[in-house]
Amino acid sequence: MPYFEDEGYYDYEELMDDLIDGVGFADPGGESALRAETKDNPRNLPCPTCHWPNRLTPIDVARGYQCDSCATAAERGLDIQYYEGDE
Repeated sequence: MPYFEDEGYYDYEELMDDLIDGVGFADPGGESALRAETKDNPRNLPCPTCHWPNRLTPIDVARGYQCDSCATAAERGLDIQYYEGDE
């Protein structure tokens, strides 16, 4: 059964079909491709590009993603802010 956003009705089973790897997006409708943080998918891994800690979840890493800051920088030709130790 479909869900009707305009009417405030959602079918849970259909919403589950929209999930990727059983996890939704961290910022649904936004620009991020990163997955939501959950108990089984914690945001506890560094970005492979900038090396900032706690930027990615295991699902993000398995899909070869980088953090939102690095993705935005790459898409817009901006400088990447690399991690240089504790803040």
